[in-house]
Amino acid sequence: MGVRALFLAALLLAPPAFAQPTPAEPPEIAQIRGELTAGCRARSGQVPSFGPNFVRVANLTPDGRPDFVVDVSAMTCPGATGAFCRGRECPVHVIVSFPGGTRRVLERLAEGVDIRPGADRDVLVLGHEALAWDGNLFVAVPMPPAPAVAATPVATGPAWRLETAPRATAASPPLGMVRGLNLYCDGPLNPVAEAAFMGPMPPRVDITLETGGQRLQVSFLRHSPLEALWRADVHGAPEVARLLAHAATPVELAVDGMPQGALGMGGAEAALRQALGRCLRLR
Repeated sequence: MGVRALFLAALLLAPPAFAQPTPAEPPEIAQIRGELTAGCRARSGQVPSFGPNFVRVANLTPDGRPDFVVDVSAMTCPGATGAFCRGRECPVHVIVSFPGGTRRVLERLAEGVDIRPGADRDVLVLGHEALAWDGNLFVAVPMPPAPAVAATPVATGPAWRLETAPRATAASPPLGMVRGLNLYCDGPLNPVAEAAFMGPMPPRVDITLETGGQRLQVSFLRHSPLEALWRADVHGAPEVARLLAHAATPVELAVDGMPQGALGMGGAEAALRQALGRCLRLR
């Protein structure tokens, strides 16, 4: 047998190299999915969809076994999206692994979930609180720094524009399923942030904007059955405007937990200041 034949035979007999498999979901997660599915069917008659961040694998107990964080904000129930959260706070479940199996050890409402690396285990960040597993329960710990975000050049392509009719409006370029973001003043005290989409959307949509270590999640509600526009509430609109006006790098945009890409910010600050100058101080 020649050298070439021996080489081919060795390749055929060698065990295939596979990527590390995703850990199997424990039964607690199946139970949570079942409860949410039943609740969604009861409220809207439809089946929910679970975004990619619904379940995240973490190293919360440094024993080599996977732990799991369930974020209900990443679930979409058509026609009843907001029914499972309390305002901006949504349920979070934490399941940790033990030698004999898994156990749900934490259930809490939180506005935003993050998992950050610690010295020997991951730290769970719920809203503005950092928690670490001490072997028996989660305890408060100092907030670890957010992972460094490399500065990204401002994306080339369509820039923000200032529309003057029927009112001064800062309008973003389209991105993914988002046809555009529009910001303007509805009177001297009321900034408005609107979103338009490429296709049908549920009555409530959660939009996440992230840039330069800042992360903002705001709920947009269908404004009128006659117009395909969704509006942020009176608290969310100023926060959206300020984050966009001060963004030095492209803004990562997600809709109901589904990433849409990086929104270029060329011309944004000038357009936003002209459109919102009479109703919002942008500093």
